[in-house]
This record gives sequence, structure tokens and C-alpha cells, in this order.
Amino acid sequence: MNFVTGGLAGMTATATIQPLDMVKTRMQLSSEGLGAKPSVAAVVRNLFVNEGGLLAFYKGLGSALMRQMIYAGLRLGIFYTVLDVSKDKLGRSLNASEKALASLGSGAVGAFIATPFDLALVRFQADGALPVDQRRNYRNWADALGKIIRTEGFFNLWKGAFPTIVRAMSMNLGMLAPYEECKQRFRKYFGDGYATYISSSFVAGFLAAFLGLPPDNMKTKIQKMKAGADGKLPYKGLFDCARKTFRGEGILRFWVGFPVFYM
Repeated sequence: MNFVTGGLAGMTATATIQPLDMVKTRMQLSSEGLGAKPSVAAVVRNLFVNEGGLLAFYKGLGSALMRQMIYAGLRLGIFYTVLDVSKDKLGRSLNASEKALASLGSGAVGAFIATPFDLALVRFQADGALPVDQRRNYRNWADALGKIIRTEGFFNLWKGAFPTIVRAMSMNLGMLAPYEECKQRFRKYFGDGYATYISSSFVAGFLAAFLGLPPDNMKTKIQKMKAGADGKLPYKGLFDCARKTFRGEGILRFWVGFPVFYM
């Protein structure tokens, strides 16, 4: 049941926040290179005016829902199943370090399996920012996966898998274990009510966004990239992307779009 509940919760959240994720992705891609960086308002205005109105904010929604069905279902399902089993088998709740390990493992498994849909989502969101002759013009998630297999090869469905896994592990480390730990501690002051759950969510959400946004930034750039005229890709991998981002944009650009991501 944990897996079904996790998947449905993830899909519901994604359907709600998809416009924010679209804005965050465009801000990350616009930060590449030198020059002025657009504000949130500028990105929103450009999407609405130049790319199809409100529907532009929901590009790739099908891929996002498929991703969350797998990713959220596994990461939440595995994590809370581990917590339940530990109570039954060990007769106690996991401590903070054990919860951290469970969150890291569940995030890694979910992210790896869901990477193809994550790849398709990033490309949907990035397509409108590319020159017309460079756009991929996928029709839906099935078309995207099929074209990637035909033109790039089956294993390229996992392009960017490493930063995707690092992102998921970072976010889970900041989200799941701290949320459960905060709930235990805040109950002493607020009781088992809304104040405990809301305050725990704010703390866990901040930590997840802070830890997860740098690898998310690099994941987006790697999954969106195309070979240049010389046939070379702009990034060789996670660490090369991190180095070029640091040198070309500065350390703070790893957290570009943080307010949108935190929301």
C-alpha cells in the first residue's frame, strides 16, 4: 500500500506544481554562459506570451506523471516499508542515521528506474527554448522514448542517470529522514496536529531544496544537451558540468531558481 499511496501522492503533487517546475527548468537553462539572467517574472511572461499561453507551463506533463508514478512510488514505498518493517522486526523506530540510509537507498532505486521519463520531461521543457531547427518536437512520452531509442540507442534512455540519482539521494536525505525526525521532536511541543506536520514540512522542504538543487541543475543541463557543430557534447558528465558551471556562472548559480524549487 505504501507504494500505491506514494505513487498517487507524487502524481497529484506533480500535476499541481508542474508550472513551477517548468519555470525552474527554464531558469536553470538560461543561466548557462554569460550575460543577463532572466527573472522569474521574465520566464513566466516569455512562456505565456511566446509559447502557447497556460498550456506552455504543462509541457511534458505526461512524462512527469509517469516519472512520479515510478519514482515517488518506489522512494516513498521503500522508505515507509522499511520504517514499518523495522517496528515489527526490531520493536523500535529507526534512529536518525538509519532513516538517512533508508532515504538514500530508496531515492537511488526510484531515480534510476524512472530516469527515462525524467530525460523525456527535461527535453519537453527545454524544447521551446531551442532554435526551431534544433527542437526535438516529441508528441508525448511514448514518442519521446521511442525516438531516443531509435536515434541515440536504448541505453541513452539513462543519459544523466548519475546526476539524477545524486539529486534524488540528496533530496531524500534532506526530505524524508528530517521530516520524520522533526515530527518526533515537534510533537513534544505542538502535539500530534497540523502545526507539527506543517512545521516539519517547511524544514524538510528547505533542506531538500538546498541539497537537491545543485545536482538537479546539472542533471537538467546534461539531459537537455545536444552535440555542437563539431560533434562534441558540451559536458562530459556530472563533474565536468559542475566545473564549467562554477567557472562560467559562479557558485550561486547552482541554486538558480531556489525560491521556485522550494515552493
